[in-house]
Amino acid sequence: KPLTKGADAFKGNTECPLHCGPCENHMQTPCCVLLEITKRCNQHCPYCFAESERAIDKFEPSLLEIEEKLKFLKSLGEERPYNIQFSGGEPTVRDDLPEMLKRAKDLGFPYLQINTNGKRLALEEGYAKKLKENGASVVFLQFDSTNDDTYMALRNERLFHLKKKAIENCRKAQLPVTLVPTLVKGVNFHEIKEMM
Repeated sequence: KPLTKGADAFKGNTECPLHCGPCENHMQTPCCVLLEITKRCNQHCPYCFAESERAIDKFEPSLLEIEEKLKFLKSLGEERPYNIQFSGGEPTVRDDLPEMLKRAKDLGFPYLQINTNGKRLALEEGYAKKLKENGASVVFLQFDSTNDDTYMALRNERLFHLKKKAIENCRKAQLPVTLVPTLVKGVNFHEIKEMM
């Protein structure tokens, strides 16, 4: 149950439910909140974490609705600020993603993550820099292989050149990248070492 009076009331408390340690009554607070900002995607993958192709409801929240969700999270008065992870679908298909980042940063969320396939980061010059300037802390980049045959099996496209370009554009923008593979037995398990 979230703290409704604000965590400040509990500072210095070494008892349950805040700082007692791992007991059955110990309060667990989230460290990362995933915000799904769209069901749309610019890929058509047989293996899709978000099941974007099969999504019946293509509704996506407005910028104002996203801001209200962020304000609600702030109002919970948790002991530490959440990491916010913008996800989808493919969040970069929304042109207002930089503004979402800015509003989240302005509300005091210190660590903002973006789950992405990296296509827009690769193809749009300056996009990585724009995300960084508006508050992005890190990109979680879909990265399944260093081999285009694997990308054909998992994503129906040859994508390795785009992955490399996305990483290079993020490097130039000083925007950290975490590689996030989808591992499928018999397809890319043998490539794990190469991706490390």
